[in-house]
Amino acid sequence: MSASKRKTAAVILAAGKGVRMRSVLPKVLHPLMGKPLVSYVIESCRKAKVDRLLVVIGYQAERVRDTLGADLEYVEQTRQLGTGHALMTAKEKLQGFKGDLLAGDTPFLTPDVLKKLLSRHRRTGAAATLMTAVMDPPLSYGRIVRDKAGKLVRIVEERDASPEEKKITEVNTSHYVFQSEKAFPLLARLSSNNDQGEYYLTDVIQMLVEGRHRVETLTSDDPAVLMGINNRKHLAEAQACLQAKVVDGLMEKGVTIVDPKSVCIGPDVRIGADTLVHPFTMLTGRTQIGSECVIGPCVRIEDSRIGDGCHIEFAVLEYRKIDSGKTIGPFAFMTVDESKKKWNAEKGAVSRKTENHSDKNI
Repeated sequence: MSASKRKTAAVILAAGKGVRMRSVLPKVLHPLMGKPLVSYVIESCRKAKVDRLLVVIGYQAERVRDTLGADLEYVEQTRQLGTGHALMTAKEKLQGFKGDLLAGDTPFLTPDVLKKLLSRHRRTGAAATLMTAVMDPPLSYGRIVRDKAGKLVRIVEERDASPEEKKITEVNTSHYVFQSEKAFPLLARLSSNNDQGEYYLTDVIQMLVEGRHRVETLTSDDPAVLMGINNRKHLAEAQACLQAKVVDGLMEKGVTIVDPKSVCIGPDVRIGADTLVHPFTMLTGRTQIGSECVIGPCVRIEDSRIGDGCHIEFAVLEYRKIDSGKTIGPFAFMTVDESKKKWNAEKGAVSRKTENHSDKNI
C-alpha cells in the first residue's frame, strides 16, 4: 500500500481520573473555553482527515461517552497503567488494521501540526515518528538523546537523566505516529518494571531504535504543543494561551479589541471586520457577529447570531438572532426557554420557531 493511501487511526487517551484536578469530573471533561478538553484533540484529528477515532475511556466511562457522543469508537481501559497500556487496550479494537497509528492527548496539537507529523512519517517511510520541541529550561520533560549524526538514540526521562542529559533542551511532546505493523508486535514485550509500575509508549520507540527500524522526529516551533493539563493552574494557563491565540487571530482579521486581557472569546466565535469589542465581554459557543458592530462593555453572548452594525452594551443574549442595525441594552436580557434552545447548525442561527421571548429594555 502506498504511503498516500494508508489509513490512519488515532488513539485518544481519555481514561484517567485526573487526581490533581481535585474534582469528581473526569479531567478530559473539564471545560477549556466552554468545550471539554478532549474535544480539542478530537476536532484536530477530524480536521486532519484521520480515518478512525478511538477514544480510550476508563474513569466515569459512561459520562465521557455521553458527553462526546455516539459517533466515536470507544475502548474501555478498566485499569490505567500508562500510555503503552492504553495502546495495548485499543489493539483488540484495531484487529486487522494496517495503517498509521496516532497517539496523544494534549489539547494544543493543531490540525496543521498533525498533518505535518503524518506527512513526515509517510514521506520518510519511518516505523515511528514523534514530535519534539525545544524548551529552555526543559523542566521535567523527557529528553531527546541523539548521536553525532543527529539520529535519535533514546528518550530519557528527567528522573533517569544524567547531569549532561538534563542539559538537553529538545524534549518529547508525547505525540507519536506508528506503523501499526511495526508497533503492534512490540506491545507484548512492554514491561511495567519501573518506578511508576506502568507501560510506556517510549519503550516502543526504544525497541524500534534497537531493532534498527527508522524512527523520525518533527520539531515544533510552538512550545504550546507541550502543554498538558493536570491541575486547575494548568487549566488557567491553557485558557490564557488559547485566548491569546483567538484574540490575535480576530485582530489580524480586522476586529478591534480594546483590552484583550479583559475579554473571553471562544474558539468557535466568528466576528466581522471593523467590529469593536469593549472590555468585560464574553462571547461563547458558535456565536456569529457581523461587521461594524459595537459589542460591550459588560456583554455576554452565547450561541447567537448578530447582524451587521449592531450596538450591544450591558446585556445578556442567549440563543438569539438579532437583525442588522439593532441596538440592545443597556440592561437587556434576551433568551429562549431552556427546554427549547436549538441551534440550527446548517443556517448558523437559532430556529425562530423555538423562541420564547424574555426581552427587557431593548
